[in-house]
Amino acid sequence: MALQFTYQRATRTPELSILAQYLGQKGFDQKSFNRSAECIVKDDEHLATVTTEERSGKKWVKLSLDKMKLIQTVLERKPLQEEYNTATSKTMIVEFSSPNIAKPFHAGHLRSTILGNFLSNLNEFLGNRVLRLNYLGDWGTQFGYLALGVQLKGLSPTDIHQDPIKCLYDAYVHAYEAARNSPHMHEHAMNIFARMENGSADDLDQWQEYRAYTVKELEELYRRLGVCFTSYEWESQYGVNKIAHVLETLKQRGMLIDQTDGRKVVQLQQRKIPIVKSDGSGMYLLRDIAALMDRYNRFKFHKCIYVVENGQNDHFASLSEIAHLLCLPYAAGVEHVKFGRIHGMSTRRGKVVFLKDILHEAQQLVQEKQRESPYTKTNAADDPSVCDILGTSAVIINDLKQRRMKDYNFDWSKILRMEGDSGIKLQYTHCRLASLLHAQSSAEDIMSIQCDGSSLVEPEALDLVCQLANFKPICYQAQEAAEACILVAYLFRLCKSINLAIKTLPVKQESEANKRQQRILLFIRAKLVLHTGMTLLGLRPLEEM
Repeated sequence: MALQFTYQRATRTPELSILAQYLGQKGFDQKSFNRSAECIVKDDEHLATVTTEERSGKKWVKLSLDKMKLIQTVLERKPLQEEYNTATSKTMIVEFSSPNIAKPFHAGHLRSTILGNFLSNLNEFLGNRVLRLNYLGDWGTQFGYLALGVQLKGLSPTDIHQDPIKCLYDAYVHAYEAARNSPHMHEHAMNIFARMENGSADDLDQWQEYRAYTVKELEELYRRLGVCFTSYEWESQYGVNKIAHVLETLKQRGMLIDQTDGRKVVQLQQRKIPIVKSDGSGMYLLRDIAALMDRYNRFKFHKCIYVVENGQNDHFASLSEIAHLLCLPYAAGVEHVKFGRIHGMSTRRGKVVFLKDILHEAQQLVQEKQRESPYTKTNAADDPSVCDILGTSAVIINDLKQRRMKDYNFDWSKILRMEGDSGIKLQYTHCRLASLLHAQSSAEDIMSIQCDGSSLVEPEALDLVCQLANFKPICYQAQEAAEACILVAYLFRLCKSINLAIKTLPVKQESEANKRQQRILLFIRAKLVLHTGMTLLGLRPLEEM
């Protein structure tokens, strides 16, 4: 028995993606497929027959996949993750999240954090070496404002320690508002930062304390979002005294121009970009140039990916252009993965809040829904950690299912729905598989089951097999486009196939032992693929809800 389908560019089916995987392994693309089909597939053991025909002046190719060999390939117990290969794998730096110190983690940072986490997970899963960097803003005039605000409000170390981030953020806002009405205040803030550039001990001691407060609060948020970093890096690593060599290199290349007001600018092809202020302190772009050079010296990366919103496009275009004008051998590896904005991210009362408040409210709303549902186990509904995972899953998937360049509106009614395409639906399907397999683990010796495709003849079984075979091609497609929504959409399709298969392919009620075992094997693989996909997206898959 064989699967038949026609290769057609506009058709999107699981079988077609399986074929694309085979052809990709053989080095062929869609353009070369029709004229080379016979030589491509004649030696492929998964393809039973290949024929061609003319329709409306176009050449079409019909292929048949060997069903038994396909099922065997999909259900065999092999790891999904690609192994690191020194010959083919790449070293990638992914810089993401990157908030400023002493400021609450605003909801606007959400997209950078979870998209950067996904890209890091995905590239690592596909066999690359990934360094996840959180490059925190801890330098610049903003710290001068922060220190000034602490002085103006008369805050003691005890005051700050009670609620560090809120207290420091309020101090920053207070100083910023004061400076709007008084140029003297602005100069005072700039002088504080200038002292830091020159190594003022008192200012630097405060700065170290504020950094420690910030990291402590951030790490709790990252834990809830399923995010981890290789290292925290800091703008302060590239203070003006530490990057004189960058200025010298720019000067030698004839790119650095002194301005009459004391500023220094870089001459690009179409514009001049300031990199040193009139007071001699370095600007953000200068620190990014220094960081890029330093990272290559430390890590010898193939790619340095910056996951930052679309509003920073000019900044990273300038960084890339400067890297090319400096003839840096790794300039082509500089990549800006940009994204749109979230609008209307607020509580039910309409108050714009910080991300930890959004996650807290998501947890509470999920708990309410769980208690109302007749299908929820009582202990799960009353477990704050379960509700936190469900609420966070809902927020993450609501974001990642959007195309990254698209702005979107935050809507609680869509995010937390149990039916339809949501993070909660993914968790529900995973729990359903876990429950089914747990119930069978005592009755069957699962590890001893050998694959026998002849017992999986139902259309629902075959559809699920095709969906499972599609997982790796989808991962490569998502990697190439840097689009999480490709994997999210796939997981929704997979869940639909899983739930239909569970409904039509009973396990416990099946009297024929071989059929029961093959269905168990199918659902084991389905759970592994779903679990892996959810983990790549940053979710923490639940076993019960």
